[in-house]
Amino acid sequence: MSEVTKCDVILKAMVAMASADGHLDTREVGLIQEIYEDCTEKTLTADAIARAAKEVAGEDIRDGLAALAPSLDQTTKDEILCAAYRVLLADSRVAGEERKELHDMAKALGVSEIHLSALLEELSATLHQ
Repeated sequence: MSEVTKCDVILKAMVAMASADGHLDTREVGLIQEIYEDCTEKTLTADAIARAAKEVAGEDIRDGLAALAPSLDQTTKDEILCAAYRVLLADSRVAGEERKELHDMAKALGVSEIHLSALLEELSATLHQ
């Protein structure tokens, strides 16, 4: 999978996660921009994120992830879930819809609950250092 394609998938996952509670706030948008720039070395405008949110609203991200899952290696799946989780934490609260969305994404990617829990625990420890 090319870097651009991988980053596009990560962008859709982040936008879907940020939209799971019904809205995108400025912290979520800022974090999406930061993660996307880290991944692609390209700047992403707030308008581009808003357009991505409209696109994601019309599709089920889980179907797209499930279709891609066989072609993704474990590292890429982990990157998608970690990026989505970082966005989930952006507004300092975890809505039930967001938690469900993350678990549904993991399931669509074929990632076990045990692996997801370990991944999130590791990421949480890293973020709190």
